Amino acid sequence: MTPHNKIIPPHPPLIKRGWGDYQTNKRKFSIPVLTYHHVSPEGDFINVKPQIFEAQMRYLSEHGFTTLHTDEFMSILSGKKIPPKKSLMITFDDGWLDNWLVAFPILKKYGIKAVIFVITSLIAEKGRRHRVDEGTSVRLPDHKECQKMIQEGHASEVMLSWEEITEMLKSGLIEIQSHTHTHKRWDKLYKDTAKQIDNLNRELKTSKKVIEEKLDSRCNALCWPQGKYIKDYVDLAMSLGYELLFTTEKGANTQGTEPWKIRRIVIGNISLLTFRKKLFIHSRSWISKAYLRVFK
Repeated sequence: MTPHNKIIPPHPPLIKRGWGDYQTNKRKFSIPVLTYHHVSPEGDFINVKPQIFEAQMRYLSEHGFTTLHTDEFMSILSGKKIPPKKSLMITFDDGWLDNWLVAFPILKKYGIKAVIFVITSLIAEKGRRHRVDEGTSVRLPDHKECQKMIQEGHASEVMLSWEEITEMLKSGLIEIQSHTHTHKRWDKLYKDTAKQIDNLNRELKTSKKVIEEKLDSRCNALCWPQGKYIKDYVDLAMSLGYELLFTTEKGANTQGTEPWKIRRIVIGNISLLTFRKKLFIHSRSWISKAYLRVFK
C-alpha cells in the first residue's frame, strides 16, 4: 500500500492493438483530414487559387507537419503505430485535371503527400498533358463549368487521365483511392434499400477492380459521394475490402475514431490565418469537439 492507502495500478502497455481499442496511453493524438477538390484560378468555396494553395503547403512544410497515406493512417488508428507529431492527411475528391496541372507541382515542390479519390468511370486514356510548371497556360474552368462539360460528354477535358495518375503515383507522393465508379447517389434513384445496395455493390466492385488493375496498386479506401451513407452501405464496403471509409462529417480523428467514419475538414479558398486556425482547432480533439458544438 502507498501513502494514504492509494493503489498504484500496473503500468499499461504503450499500445493496445486492434480496432477495439485505440488508446496509445502516453501519446494521445488528433489527426485532421483536409478536403480539397480543385486548385485553379477560379477561387471560391470549392476552388482554391494556386497561390493560396501554395501558401498552405509551404506552411505545412516549414512548420514540420507530416502528411500521411491511408496505410500509415490505418496503422495509427489501429494502434500499430505511434503517430508522428503534427500528422495530417490531405485528400482531393473526384479526380479533376487541375489536380495534375496545378496542385501536383506544388505538392511535389514541398514534398507533401496526398490522396486522390477518383470517380473511375470519368478517368480516360487521354495521354499526358503539360503542367503549369512545364509551361502550360490553359484556362481552367470552374466547378460548375466542369460539371456541365461532364454532362455534355467532355469529361476527359476536365478530369485526370490514367497516364497522369500513373506518373503521380510513381512520385510516391500521390495515392489513388475510390470515389465509386459513377458518383451516383443510389438513395436518390431508388427508395428500396435492396436496390440501392445491389447497384452500390457493382459500383464499389468495379471501382476497386479498375484502380487495382490499371495501377497495380491496392485500393482499400473509399470516399462516399456527397458524404451520404447508411449502415448497410458501410457493411457492404467493408465486406468488399474497403478498410477506411471517408465521410464529409466534420471533426478530427482520434484514438476513438472508427475506420468506417473518418471525419474531414473542408479547405476552401481561405486565408492562411484561417487555414492555421483550422489546423490548430482540429489537431486538438477536445477543442475540435467544443468548436463543432458551437459552430456546426
